Formats: sequence, C-alpha cells, structure tokens
Amino acid sequence: MAMQTRPIPLTSPPAGLGVGAGPEAASTPAPDPAPAPLPVSRKKQTVVILSAFVAIALTIGYNQTFGVFQEYYLSPSQDILVPSPASQASPPTALLAFVGTLCYGLTWAGGILVNPIISRIEHGTWAPTSPSNLRWRRRMLRLLTPKTITVVGVLMMSAGFVLASFARSIWHLLLTQGFLVGLGMSLLYFPLLAPAPEYFNNHRATAMGFILAGGGAGGLILSPVFRALLSSVGGRWTLRIYAVINLVAGLPIAWAVPKSRFADVSIAESPERRQTHVSRALASRPTFILSAVAAFLQAAGAQLPLSFIPSYTVVLGQTASKGANLLAASNAVNAVSRVLIGYAGDCLGRQNTLVLTLLLAASSVFALWLTSVMAASTTSVSLWLAFIVVYSISAGGYYALFPALIAEVFGIRQYAAVNAFILLVRGLGTMFGSPVGGQLLGRPDEGAGAYASIVYWDGALLMGATVCCVGVRWVDGKDRGRRWIA
Repeated sequence: MAMQTRPIPLTSPPAGLGVGAGPEAASTPAPDPAPAPLPVSRKKQTVVILSAFVAIALTIGYNQTFGVFQEYYLSPSQDILVPSPASQASPPTALLAFVGTLCYGLTWAGGILVNPIISRIEHGTWAPTSPSNLRWRRRMLRLLTPKTITVVGVLMMSAGFVLASFARSIWHLLLTQGFLVGLGMSLLYFPLLAPAPEYFNNHRATAMGFILAGGGAGGLILSPVFRALLSSVGGRWTLRIYAVINLVAGLPIAWAVPKSRFADVSIAESPERRQTHVSRALASRPTFILSAVAAFLQAAGAQLPLSFIPSYTVVLGQTASKGANLLAASNAVNAVSRVLIGYAGDCLGRQNTLVLTLLLAASSVFALWLTSVMAASTTSVSLWLAFIVVYSISAGGYYALFPALIAEVFGIRQYAAVNAFILLVRGLGTMFGSPVGGQLLGRPDEGAGAYASIVYWDGALLMGATVCCVGVRWVDGKDRGRRWIA
C-alpha cells in the first residue's frame, strides 16, 4: 500500500489550535489583524505638506505678528481706538495684549470641538443617509464636509478683520480681531493639520517641522507688511487689505483639506471611529499629565517675547519699524530652526531634542534678556539682539517636535484625541501668559527696567515646562525601556 503524505503548513497555527485543541476551538476563527491604512504617494504627501504649511502661515504666522498691531494701538498715531490709549495715564497694555492672545488661544483651543466633528463626518456618523425624518437636517448634513468647515473658517477670518476695521473701542477688537478671527482660524487650522502626521512615518518629525515652519515664514512676511501698511494707509485700511489677502490665499488651501488615512479603514472594516476624546485611563497616565502641564507652561511663556519685541525695541531707543523688522527676523530664524530641529529630532531622539531646546530657551531668557534689562544702555541693544537670535532658534523646538512626540508616546491612533486636548491646554496657556505679562509691565518712566518682572515671569514658565518634559522623558523611558535616543 502506498503511503499517503500530507503537506505540513509552514506558518504557526492560529491561537487555540495547538496540540490538544478540540473541535470547538477549531471552529472558532482567528481574529482578523487590525486593518492598515492605504499607502500614500509622494504627490499626496506634497499636497498635505504645502496646504498645511500655508494654513500655519495664515494662522500661527499672523498670531506671531500681533505685536506689530499691539505697538500700533498703543502709539499716538493710531486711528482706530477712541480715546487713544497713548493719551491715557495708564495705557491698557494688558487688555490690548489679550486681543492677540484671545485669537491665538482660540486657534488652538477650538480643536477640542473641531476634531470630533471632523472625525464624525469622515466615519459617517453624521452621514446624510442616516435615518432622519427631517428634510432640512438631511440637507444640512449633506453640506457638512471638512471642506465646508475650512471654507467657513476662511470666511470668518476675513469677516473678523473687516469688522475690526470699524472698531472704536478695545471690546470691539476683542469680539472681532480676537474672538471671530480666532474661531475662524481654528476651523482652518485643525482640519489641515490634524491628519498631517498620519501621512509620514520615518521622517515624521522632519515633515512636521517643515509644516510648522509656516508660522515663522508667515511672520517673516506679514510683520514688515503690516508695519508698512500701518504707516502708509492706517489701521482701518490695513485690516481691510489683509482681509482680502487672507481670502485669496486661504480659499485654495481650504479646498485642499486632506482626509484622515484611517477614515476609509474605519468606515469599511472597523466598527469604531478614530478616538477624538481623551479617555479616563489615558488622562490618568503620568506622561499625559506632565505633557499637559508642560504644554500650558510653554504656551504661556513662549509667546511673551514675541508680544513685546516691538515695544521693548522702541524702549531701547530704536524705531517702531526696526521693532517690526526684528520680529520678522525672529520669525525667519524660527522657521528655519523648526525644520532643522525636526530633522535633529529624527536623528537624536525627539524627546531628547525637545528637552534640550526648551532648556536653551529658558536659559537665554535669564542670561540674555534679563541682562539686557539690567545692563547699561550701550550694551542693552547688543544683548537684546543676541537674545532674539538664540531664543528664536530654541523656541522652534517645541513647535516642531511636539506633534511627532504625541504620536510616539501615545500612538498614532490616539494622536487626534491627545493633540486636541494638548492644544486646548496650550490655548488656555496663551491666554494666560501675555495678559499677566502686561500687568507685570512697569511704568513707562522706568525704561528697560519696566520689563524686569516680565522677564522673571517668562523664564520661570519656560523652566517649569522644561522640568515637566524631563519628567515625560523619564516616565516614558521607565515604561518602555531606557534608551539613549528617544
């Protein structure tokens, strides 16, 4: 009798089908592996990078140049506020600073609402085919797409600038240039930025560094443009002209908003949509708590030097135009540093690079800005210029690395949830730091010494953020194993 042979499988049997497994185990199918997102082409990556870069330039770039408007509103030549703040015995510096920080804060804080809406739209939770007895609701849901949200954001931004051009009081600016513009920026910022890290893997920090360099590039262009327009046509027409520029530049990128790479996976194969809310288990992790505290402190401190570069430059005896040019130079250095620091993070470890850049930023505040405040007038300008260069290089580290760091520490599936919460915290920190700094500003007759309390406040905030990031590095290393490059 010929002996029959049976082929031996080279792969290991499914779980539960080992030696001694019964027929019940054999009839149980093995769980399917988690579906992988579709591959990404270089062309798609390029579109994602460029559209997000321009979105950052229009939102963060503008926010980083608000110091030019703040210096203008406090000057005797301004033509918007009645009565002029310069004619008051105690100028409302803190309240005017809050116009800019309210816009900046809402740009970030709005993600806690925008990200869940985008996720529901992409997953189909609010799809127009869902059961509904109301015809108007079905029509509204059919129009609710990520493109609709970003286009509405651009329109709100331009409307806010136009309405601000008719303002006569600070509270008018708070409602228009602060609240309305900030809310519109949030609707543009998150749909374009939130899915961007999903399109990159090995060079994620480099890609995000380039995207976030749009903030520095936008500030580099807008700062001297605003200063020139304010000097030539006044505040009202500057706001109207920029409303048109924002509309022309913003609508094309609003139309090019990318879709999450997990959207099709979630709809076709996964019963759950991408996480957009932080769970209680995630919120109780030490790495999450330390990351949130670091985000608040860094956001509160990082914006302070940018807010006061134009005004402090004028106090040192320089012109307002030079102050605007220094702010533009700071944004230029910051833009280049974000790309380079993102690349360094991919090579040396994102957490290591983040801690080092934060420490350098905090040290430069005490070593250079504080020394400029305390030094004689002959050396104050040189120290101030050195501070702007060093701080602009180091301050770009956090912006370039924290999106990739979130994906690394918490996982790419949790990125949308953690990123939205962290940016909410950063928005609150931004609205906290500069107004407090405005209250700490001394009397005008004190000269450069009026900024001493602001410098101590800024340095303490950045040093606290550094300590928290060291804690994140320590706890994450303890949980996942100690590594030199992390």
